[in-house]
Amino acid sequence: MANEHWIGLALAAALTLLVVAAWRLRARHSVTRLPLELRRADLVFSELQFRAAGPVTLHAKVDRAYRRRDGVFVLLELKTRTRPRVYLSDVIELSAQRVALATERHVPVAEHGYVLVQGPDGRQLGCRRVKLLSDGEVLELASRRFRLLTGEIAPRANGAPHLCGGCGQRDRCTAASSARYDAVASVQRSGRR
Repeated sequence: MANEHWIGLALAAALTLLVVAAWRLRARHSVTRLPLELRRADLVFSELQFRAAGPVTLHAKVDRAYRRRDGVFVLLELKTRTRPRVYLSDVIELSAQRVALATERHVPVAEHGYVLVQGPDGRQLGCRRVKLLSDGEVLELASRRFRLLTGEIAPRANGAPHLCGGCGQRDRCTAASSARYDAVASVQRSGRR
């Protein structure tokens, strides 16, 4: 009778381990959960480059573009991060994609998009809806970038001195000569943060 008890416990433990392993495997390889708006839409473009010619030419690579039933395209940007955060750079990237896709293909593109964040292990951490910048805001940013690269205008501090050390414009930036920049750059060179 005691042997039957131990066999029962061993089977229960084995079954528990099997269920946990199956759950972890399913979680790791599960289909990414998209917002309802995208699940009801058709994936039309994936990893394609689009271009918007104009005063400043924009080139943007679209991760995913879905077409809703009403014909409007909705963009999805895929990111790999350790936390489910969305940054302004993600919004700018999606906004440039919107302008390039709409201009090149002459199609309506939604004024919002989604940023889907996956962890390094492939697990989905979150999918956030974001409001995109207007065409004018995107073109102004692109124009400013062009003028910076051609030396037409001087770079300015971005309000995040910890980023100054990796900036390609830091030698020309007036903020680079400040004591605050020097202190941050010194800490970055020494490897402390």
